[in-house]
Amino acid sequence: MNITELRYLVAIKKWGSVSAAAKQLYAAQPNVSKALKNLEGEYGLRIFERSSTGMIPTEQGRRFIEQAARVLEEVDRLTEDAHHARERCAELRVMIPHATYASYAAVDFLKEAAGADQLRIHIREGGSMEALDFVLRRGYHLALLRYAAEDDDHYIHYCARRGLKMEPVMEFEYQLLTNRDGPLAKHEVKDLSELNHYMEIMHDDFQLPGEDGGDGVRWHVNDSRRIHVYERCSQLSILQQLPSAYMWASPMPQRALDQFHLVLKKCPAQRQVMRDVLVYPDHGALRSEEQAFIDLLHREAALTVKGGRCAGLAILCEKATDKGKKVPRLSTLHKNVQEFSANCPPDISGIVSKRNSLEIQSHLR
Repeated sequence: MNITELRYLVAIKKWGSVSAAAKQLYAAQPNVSKALKNLEGEYGLRIFERSSTGMIPTEQGRRFIEQAARVLEEVDRLTEDAHHARERCAELRVMIPHATYASYAAVDFLKEAAGADQLRIHIREGGSMEALDFVLRRGYHLALLRYAAEDDDHYIHYCARRGLKMEPVMEFEYQLLTNRDGPLAKHEVKDLSELNHYMEIMHDDFQLPGEDGGDGVRWHVNDSRRIHVYERCSQLSILQQLPSAYMWASPMPQRALDQFHLVLKKCPAQRQVMRDVLVYPDHGALRSEEQAFIDLLHREAALTVKGGRCAGLAILCEKATDKGKKVPRLSTLHKNVQEFSANCPPDISGIVSKRNSLEIQSHLR
């Protein structure tokens, strides 16, 4: 006996025949007939009498069908309760690099998830190798990798062999981040050797995944004047307090630069192209929490790259957090972000919606 056989049985009584039950359940008639035969054989009773007017339950059959109906009601109730429990619980485990726009996306996600009864959310910052390990071995749902564009083939091959799907988010050239009042704020660096007397803040790991490794460090300056800091807020605080320090950074939201009194400068001497790419197990459709975070990440990337021109369109997403109203489901947020993407100018919507190709156009030049 199984649940499907019980559903066939109850349907036969309701609709009066095997053929009618099969039609209503979109099932093959032989399968319904076989299910009835299996039940009668398993329990040693005759459930229906066949007549010219249809299938009529025997007395034993009537009691059996009533019990089957009660079992199905409980099964349906369990299914519904489990579904509601999933809706009330927001669960997400994600790895992000030391990127301010990604942390802003994480905060936006937390605002949306705050209405859930249960929160099972882990947000961790780290380098690409650590991120891959957390997705492959520690059950994380998503990871945002940051790597040099020339390493694209290596990462594509590595992820494909391990069943990871890749989704591009941003392509950019590293820029020089420093204190607004520091000596580098107004100085155009034409040769990297000019930075030898300054302190470089290092972050992330730059090794390639896999047995061969490789340091991947191609654009840094002076080994003897590096400060390795692995926490993003500490990095920004150091830059704020030490005018002679700098670091190479991705595009940052203007509000973050203002908060820490920093300036982000293009540097002609440094042309390292980087990519931020989401990876996640290719298990079919994404869960609502995963899709919501991905949508918010693309939105923050677009707003960061084209700040002012996108600011007005962000109102579409703000509708999802209207104060004084019940926090909507994450599926509602997904719809709002889709509207945001659809209404973006072409050069911005490309960042938000271009997800099926690793041929990302640079929006920073």
